Amino acid sequence: PLAAAIRTLAQLCLDVRDQGRGFEERLLALPEESIDAPADYPSSFASGCFAVEKLARSAYLRSTKRGKLPKWFVALRPNKGASWTDLTAFTEVPLPPGTSEMADPFLWEVDGRTYLLFEEMLAGTPRGRLAAMEVLDQGTYSEKKVILEKDYHLSYPCVFMANGELFMLPETAEAQRVDLYRFTRFPWEVELVTTLVEGMALVGTTPIEWRGHWYFFTTTSQPFMETLLFWSDRVDGRWNLHPASPVSVSVRNCRGAGHLFCRDGRLYRVTQDCSVCYGYAMQVNEVTRLTPTEFAESPGGYIPPQWSPGLIGTHTWNESAKYQVIDGIRYQ
Repeated sequence: PLAAAIRTLAQLCLDVRDQGRGFEERLLALPEESIDAPADYPSSFASGCFAVEKLARSAYLRSTKRGKLPKWFVALRPNKGASWTDLTAFTEVPLPPGTSEMADPFLWEVDGRTYLLFEEMLAGTPRGRLAAMEVLDQGTYSEKKVILEKDYHLSYPCVFMANGELFMLPETAEAQRVDLYRFTRFPWEVELVTTLVEGMALVGTTPIEWRGHWYFFTTTSQPFMETLLFWSDRVDGRWNLHPASPVSVSVRNCRGAGHLFCRDGRLYRVTQDCSVCYGYAMQVNEVTRLTPTEFAESPGGYIPPQWSPGLIGTHTWNESAKYQVIDGIRYQ
């Protein structure tokens, strides 16, 4: 709370410096509101019960999960038009040899063939890398191949098409940059095109081309997660900060959880709910207005960690014409 207050005061000072007297006049023009103290403050007894309940839950989890570690995994199902309200029939993707965890799954189809891109963690390594494999018939997969590995953590292999070419915007927050890659041979070979942002730790960067403009949703790192919106005339062009930024400052509806997608002519944006813990659940938001000067969205659904037994979190949803994919975390 102290750090948040300092940050708020610093932003206020910057606004005063940049906007001067006009900013002060706008503040003074705001109508005054009476603030009545709530009458339902919890009693000391209620507060004590709350603390005991949380301590008991913590003790239970520690006793039952002893010797186990939380690990991410990926699950797939045929795309038969089911939405996030129906989370049945997902089949777990088998871990490739040597892989400890899989997360952040993305799908892309080329010439009738479907490829699964994901973050891969090896046993005993602290950093993720990006890998891919082809989704074959009867629930089988091709051999996994690494497509990008650095000396810093990589995740969120967001693949998308622009001008007839396939690109990727991986998450590279540890390096404090956002790099744009082009596939020279999809999905096995990539080359760096340009660095779009440098000097900022941004996560879950997700682009979309919408009515002649490119938009980029991206989120600042913890502890102050703010989802920023930028727009550009080109996928590799200069980012312009959208006047609606930040579009979210809520831990319940922050960093990207997969591609934006259309359903029945409506545009949706999936975000993570990190209110319980990192990657706990997903919020589905309907984008009702998106232009270089306007943005509006409203809650459209919720994906809780309940589609598989033992889940303690789920934080990525993507789909293609043939498949839908999701990830989850559980103790193993």
